[in-house]
Amino acid sequence: MTAPDGYPFAALTEADAGFFPSARSVGVPPAIPYRVSCTPAFAAAAVRLAAKRGTDLSALTAAALLLAPDRTPDPGAPQDDAEQAVLDLRLPSGHSDAAIRRALAAALALAEPGCRLMPAEEAGRLEGAVETLTYRNKALAHALERVSFRPLDGKLTQVRDAAQMFGFVNEWCFDEDRVVKRFRELAPVYHPDTGVVACRDRMAQLIDARNLLINHVRTAYRSGPWTQRRP
Repeated sequence: MTAPDGYPFAALTEADAGFFPSARSVGVPPAIPYRVSCTPAFAAAAVRLAAKRGTDLSALTAAALLLAPDRTPDPGAPQDDAEQAVLDLRLPSGHSDAAIRRALAAALALAEPGCRLMPAEEAGRLEGAVETLTYRNKALAHALERVSFRPLDGKLTQVRDAAQMFGFVNEWCFDEDRVVKRFRELAPVYHPDTGVVACRDRMAQLIDARNLLINHVRTAYRSGPWTQRRP
């Protein structure tokens, strides 16, 4: 068979086989075998992703190693007493098992719906915004701590103390609805698990104050239009 210019293909193949550079001639290091330990679930997810992308696991890993940042968390190898799987790969030398797991973890994360890459400038801007919000949140928590009520010693028994805790002028300027509304405003502030000024003692006394004020209202307004509004 000859080419359109009359040059035989066989001659080109035999005489000029070295015309086209091989991977070794352009400096690509040869691949060596790797055996990377990981959890069975992680191994199965990586294999599924490679199949979904129409490639083999080694090629997927090689591509991910080029893109995965060093800060990507390592899923880690299984503990000695835990079930483990082994990924058999062929890659250029110089990669640690942790780097390979990090690369595959990044590939799996990028395959998730809603995940997207962003320019470094945008990522830096978002990190700056998070730092600003963190600082403002700490400043707000400090300010709230300074103006918050201090837990009373002993059990809360006086209506006037409970009214002051809720920010009422006196014990006659509120009804049950206002007590409940005010409690719902204050509870997120002092909740011991999620509050901005998390405090178990404050939260406990806040609940005692709510119960005391509601009981006071229901006792004080036994007659009149208020009785028709009570559940």
